[in-house]
Amino acid sequence: MTMVQYLLPAMLGVAVISAVLGVMRLRGGDNRVVDRLRKIGTPQGEVVESAAGLFARPLPVWLRPFTVFSWVLPWQSQSPLLRWELAGAGFRHDDVTKVFVGLRVFLAAALGLVMLYVGGNYTGLLQMEVTVLSGVVALVGFMAPSMWLRIKQNQRRMEITLALPDALDLMVICVEAGQGLNAALLSVSRESTLHSRAMSEELRLVNLEMSTGVQRTQALRNLARRTGNEDVRGLVAVLVQSDRFGTSIARALRIHAASLRTRRRQRAEEAARKTPVKMLFPLVFCIFPALLVVMLAPGMLQLIDALKGMND
Repeated sequence: MTMVQYLLPAMLGVAVISAVLGVMRLRGGDNRVVDRLRKIGTPQGEVVESAAGLFARPLPVWLRPFTVFSWVLPWQSQSPLLRWELAGAGFRHDDVTKVFVGLRVFLAAALGLVMLYVGGNYTGLLQMEVTVLSGVVALVGFMAPSMWLRIKQNQRRMEITLALPDALDLMVICVEAGQGLNAALLSVSRESTLHSRAMSEELRLVNLEMSTGVQRTQALRNLARRTGNEDVRGLVAVLVQSDRFGTSIARALRIHAASLRTRRRQRAEEAARKTPVKMLFPLVFCIFPALLVVMLAPGMLQLIDALKGMND
């Protein structure tokens, strides 16, 4: 009876949390749909921001104090590699590297000191154990922003991967209509704002670089380096080769778009085949124990009562 008394509240808590998360997810989906419909109804000039706006966005006020802590790691706050990684996640502000490094230093110091204080005053651990545990917590705080950055990069790459075939089809239409590659990129970036903001921003950055004097080949290679996406690298290779050898860009883009759609379908089939394996963990550890409790608990209670009666 004691096990049932502990399992039922735990299952009830899990059910309540799942219901709350489901309601929040549904509300978030409705808000996204309403927001997208509202943007579609507005004039095109109000939806698409200027290319200079990609860099002129103000830094949030609550992030500015973290730049003070970047002096601890000056070589990292001025690292070009870190700036490329942050750009791959969609962060291009001038002080974004200082904010990122300062946030890592602040989290490491704050969590380490808090753990040192709590472990020394409210636990019975030895001083050496508290020091080691504080160091581990500080390391976790130092690495947490990097893990968050990897997650944002993967989300942005997936968004670009899903939006790229449609963008290529639109680019083919623009090129066959008589536009040059630069004008086609600008048109696609303008039309892709509602469908994929990440794709729109990256294409506008390519146009911005070319308008400032960067060669088209270098601007396209910068696009591949920023995104870190295999499909974008393939697109850049196709455009560079077509520009170098003078072949038809529209035909090359059409073939590449067809190959991307095939690859996207294969990726979806692969994800579908992985579903049974991913369902194994929630089935074994979440669903089956609940079923066993519901189905076997009444019988077990009756059996325990019967055994108690026989002993009496």
